[in-house]
Amino acid sequence: MSRDIRNLTMVEFAEAMARGAWLLLPIGATEEHGPHLPLGSDLIQAEYVCGAVARAVNGLVAPGLPYGLCRTTRNFPGTVSISFETLEALVREVLAGYVQHGARRIAVVSGHAGGAHMEALRQAALALVEETEGLTVLVIGPRDIPLPFLEEAGVPAGDGHAGAVETSAMLAIDERLVRTDRSPEGGRPRFPRFQILPNPERLFPSGVMGDASRASRELGERALQHILSEIVGALQDR
Repeated sequence: MSRDIRNLTMVEFAEAMARGAWLLLPIGATEEHGPHLPLGSDLIQAEYVCGAVARAVNGLVAPGLPYGLCRTTRNFPGTVSISFETLEALVREVLAGYVQHGARRIAVVSGHAGGAHMEALRQAALALVEETEGLTVLVIGPRDIPLPFLEEAGVPAGDGHAGAVETSAMLAIDERLVRTDRSPEGGRPRFPRFQILPNPERLFPSGVMGDASRASRELGERALQHILSEIVGALQDR
């Protein structure tokens, strides 16, 4: 049976929910990722992770959501950011639809790491678990699973958006999507403490927070394997 619920009949979906299968919802963003990665990188990574986890736990993958809340990158070309309220309502209603039809174990996996974005997802999940007895919802973002081997791999502290790790993950998923000839060197921008900036992109004009030139397929494979192991373990514990 397919893991992608778009390929299932209503009978197959109902049977999977009746046996308590995990339902994984990938969430990304349509957001700049420097001159070397595609705008859909966050959803591509989330869908890859959800697919692999679903195979490991005999679960299903829901259609992914390609929009998120992108504050710091909002002014770069190609970034489409939705509000906190819209994201929370959208995710809450999508999850409620699956709960209505029998889903009782749900994992929301975000490829986008923004703090406000993740809080909107958690707020949406909270509303549902408070009103639905026996419902388990996990919300997992990129920053929730530290990678303990980065220092030995030569990745500087503070590597972030579209940097070495994310570029490496994309190389491992589909290297055809990575413009390696455009991978910029860079560093972590220094944002002024406490200040709300109208044009934060001026502090990192490359659109990258990290050093994408340090990326490798091997690092990406190692990072993805660690992430998959952590998520599979979390699901199997429940």
